Formats: sequence, C-alpha cells, structure tokens
Amino acid sequence: MSSRLGIFYAILVLLLLVMGAWWLYFLTQVGNDKAEYEIQKMATNKMHATFLIQSDPRVREDPQGFLGPSFPHLIFVKTDTGVEVLVDPAVMRSIRDDARATRNMFLYEGFFFITLLVAGSTILYMSWRSEVKFKRTRELFLSGATHEFKTPLASLKLYTETLGREGLADQDRSRIRARMVEDVTRLESLVDEVLSMSADDTFAQGPQVRLDLATECRTVMNQLRDFAQDHGAAFTLDAPAEVFILGRELTFHMALRNLVVNAVNHSPDPVHVSVSVQPGDKWHRVIVKDDGPGIPRRLHEKVFECFFSSSKDNRRPGAGVGLHLVRRNMETMGGRAELESEEGAGCTFKLVIPAMTDNG
Repeated sequence: MSSRLGIFYAILVLLLLVMGAWWLYFLTQVGNDKAEYEIQKMATNKMHATFLIQSDPRVREDPQGFLGPSFPHLIFVKTDTGVEVLVDPAVMRSIRDDARATRNMFLYEGFFFITLLVAGSTILYMSWRSEVKFKRTRELFLSGATHEFKTPLASLKLYTETLGREGLADQDRSRIRARMVEDVTRLESLVDEVLSMSADDTFAQGPQVRLDLATECRTVMNQLRDFAQDHGAAFTLDAPAEVFILGRELTFHMALRNLVVNAVNHSPDPVHVSVSVQPGDKWHRVIVKDDGPGIPRRLHEKVFECFFSSSKDNRRPGAGVGLHLVRRNMETMGGRAELESEEGAGCTFKLVIPAMTDNG
C-alpha cells in the first residue's frame, strides 16, 4: 500500500511540475507574441502611410498634417527623393521595454509558482514519509511489546498450572515459585521501560536548567544504592565539581540510570560499575564502564534499536528498550550516546553532552 501511495505522490508531483513549467512557457510566449504584434502593427502602419503619401500629392506636401493624427507613432522626413516614413525609436523602445517587463513579470510569477509547487510537493512527500515511518514504528512497537508481554505471561500460566498438580515435590514448588517471581519482575521491568519510553511524548518535562554533572551523577547512584545491594554490585564515581550542562534533570537521570542498571544486569559476579565525568571545552562526557561480556562491533548500532537485546542470559531480562531510551534522551539534549566494546572485554558507554557556556 505504501509503495502505491509513493507512486501516486510521485506522479502527482510530476504533473504539478509539468503544469507549472507549461504555464510559465505559455505566459512568456504570450508576452513575446504581444510584442511581436505591436512591432508588426507599426510596420503595417508604416506601409499604409507610405502608400498614402505616394498616391496623393496633397498628403505628400504635408504628411504630418494629414497623417500625424492617424499615425502618431510615425515620423515623416522630407528628402530630395520624396518623404521617408520612420517609426518613432522611442515607441519601439517602449514596446520592447514593455515586452521585457511583461516577460520578466511572467518569469518571476512562474518561478514563484513553481517554487510553491516544489515546496508543497516536498511537504507532501515529507508528510507521507513521516506517516510511513510512524506506521512502521508503531507496528514494531506493538509487535515487540506484544511478544515481550506474552513470553512471561505464557510462562506464568504454565507455572500456575504446574503448581496445581497433585504430588508435586516441595523442592519443585519452591523452584517454580522462584521462576514465577522472576517472570513477575520481568513484567514489571517491561512495564517500567515501556512507560519510560513514552513519558517524554506524553508529559512535558519542563524547561532546560543548569545541571552540575557531579551532583546529578551522585543523585542517580544514591537512588540505585538498594538495587546495587540486591545484586551484590559495587559502584564507583569519579566526577569533578562544577562541570555544567544545560538540560532536564529527568532526561539525564533516565539515561544514566538505564546505563548503570543495564551494566549490572549483564555483568557476572562480582559486579563492578564505574561512572566518571570527563569535562571538555565543547562537550562533556559521562562514562559508564562495566566488566561484562562485551558487545561485538557488528552490534554496536543495533543495541540502540528498540526491543533489541544482545543477550538473553542476564540477571533481569528486559524488553530491549533501555539503550534505545538512552540514545533518544541524549538526542533531546543535543547530545549523543556512544559505545566502545569488544566481545569479552566489557562495555564502555559514553553520554556526550554539550558543555554549558558562560552565557548559557
């Protein structure tokens, strides 16, 4: 369907451009034809006046008196051989100037019209592309979310039916209950991530303010203190003071929190995650480094896609939304997210954010 719409829009744009070009040519030709008509009219009047002078001696004696009122654009010059009839040069210049002005007017109007057609066609094309992209994104979101929700739900259903069987050993019941808790936790994580992904589209986060990266990083690390204890993780923070950016606190917190949680979930015991701030003249960098299994180079861009997960073997399986949120939050702040990693050598994520200048 989208390809048919694309062909339809292409044909429509082509027809509009052809119509605009034809309209421009037609009006220009009309201006030229009008000038040619005026010049030909002058030539005809000259021939008519010459005939009258040659055929009537009275007119030949006083051509201006007899013919002047009828042919005001002609000049009559007496010579030794008779009377020479000329077209007034000022009139010819006026005709050519009028023709040039008319042609220029048509050209300017035509180019303006074509520009409007091109601009309108471009807007139409961009709207169509935006609609196609939105539909594809929505389909991807719905299919990914549906799949991620159905997997733990199906597992919970199976475990619930298994718990209802008679003669099930206590050890098996405990193991199944533990798995059920893991699935519920996974569902909770999925809901949090999906809600976070739509938060900046649904709720206004307020204006950008002056943020101290050391203070904001310390706040996020304190918020994750209980999370770190539950997973036996150790955090270190190296952030010099008075490194300022212009941004939104919620946006930055979400991005950094997702990176830290992602590092913990994908790192083997003992878990150690380091966060550091690297100031710069134009860009500041917040670096999150872990000792996890790393990510192959071929997946460095793909891990930032929505619902993509590079590994299914981690402490707290998610929906593959966290890193997508990180990149999108950085883009809203005018920055970017970078990844340095080799398979088996851990990951280093960098939040690259514009440095705040003295004038804000």
